[in-house]
Amino acid sequence: MRPPLTKEQNLQRGIALKGIATAAQGLADAGADDLEVQTFAQGAQRELAREITDTGRAGKAAKAAKAYKDSATK
Repeated sequence: MRPPLTKEQNLQRGIALKGIATAAQGLADAGADDLEVQTFAQGAQRELAREITDTGRAGKAAKAAKAYKDSATK
């Protein structure tokens, strides 16, 4: 498992997320429909997650999924 994000990586991730939001707003302003904007934003966020994985959030998500799975089987 990767170590948690450094301050620099966290800053880069924040800048990238702001860029995604700006690009999505640009698409909406240019007349793209909501589905196109949402698809673009989700795809860009997914690609960012592959490039700069936030292991802290990934670990929390895995724990939440396990807790849900355990509660659903009871």
